[in-house]
Amino acid sequence: MKKTKWLLNIGLLGTLLLSGSAAAFADDAELVPIETLKPAVPMVKPVLTGTGGSLILSDSPESPKVEGAYYRDAVTGSFRVFWHHQNMTGEPLTVAVAVTNTSDEPVMLFSEGIGLATDYYPDVAGQMALADFMSNRAAQKKEAILQPGESYYLTALAENTHTASGIANFAAYTQQGHGDATVTVTTLGYKEQPANPLDVPILPKDVHVRGTFPHADRTGTLDYNTSSGNSLIRISSAASGPWSDSMPGEYEEGWNAVDGGTVINNGNYGVMYNLSVAINNEEDVKRVISVYDNPSGGAGHYVIGWGKDLLQSPFVNYQKAWKFTEFTVNKKGKTIAAELSLTGGAAGPQTLYFTNSDVK
Repeated sequence: MKKTKWLLNIGLLGTLLLSGSAAAFADDAELVPIETLKPAVPMVKPVLTGTGGSLILSDSPESPKVEGAYYRDAVTGSFRVFWHHQNMTGEPLTVAVAVTNTSDEPVMLFSEGIGLATDYYPDVAGQMALADFMSNRAAQKKEAILQPGESYYLTALAENTHTASGIANFAAYTQQGHGDATVTVTTLGYKEQPANPLDVPILPKDVHVRGTFPHADRTGTLDYNTSSGNSLIRISSAASGPWSDSMPGEYEEGWNAVDGGTVINNGNYGVMYNLSVAINNEEDVKRVISVYDNPSGGAGHYVIGWGKDLLQSPFVNYQKAWKFTEFTVNKKGKTIAAELSLTGGAAGPQTLYFTNSDVK
């Protein structure tokens, strides 16, 4: 038995609609040379806390050339799945997430936000999927009651050379007692949907990462002081090595359930950063605050939740910074809720620049 949620038409429609929105944003967006924001003082790094359920990351093989499964692991209760796969099989390929009830009692599966997109450009697919996910998170929605051995499929069709990118929150509960239930998640690509996703062999990994991580979110407080002038903070910097500028608590060690051993999700793809941004105005007059996003690690399309706004960038490379917000603060300052994540297909880190100026 299998239950399928087809997002093909929704995904394609979303591609058209969001591509149009992205074009409009590109016309309206202000991009500035990164040199105009320098020199900038590094901000005090906040200590981040891992929150939320576990995260399954499926990014290997990133460009599958044959049908097969990409990753498989068992999770309990609340979990997030992030997947990003470019179809290089030469034919259309359905890229899917399958959730299987491997217990001996019925399991209720709920979704808590789903974002899914396909596009020729990997970073555009990633941006659309993340924006969709961030815009539709709300109360839990029942997706299925899975009997023992039954599977739920979340699917989209990717044309040859196109990328399927997705991010989805789920929660699994026992039907009797409503306790946290354990299910098995399989990410896979196929031409015909298999009766049992657990029977699909897992493809060999490539240089990218697949794994399961303890927490899907990071929370923390970021302070910007107007007396500092131009300031910066790097988010999704490398976890280690000469290019690392990561924050305390930013990275967690995960495990590869297929191959064994520990893994690191460099860039924290699929991880949502939930930040309280405190603007501390240390002057006796109002100040205009401008905030920019610079992909100092490369280029891509990005998504930022800022207060009640969901903002999408045009294409930005490391030489430019996207001015995504500007606002005035009084002498008491202001605190804003910010939410962001590195989009599939985009390279990190994202460097946020804060500036302040006189009110004109």
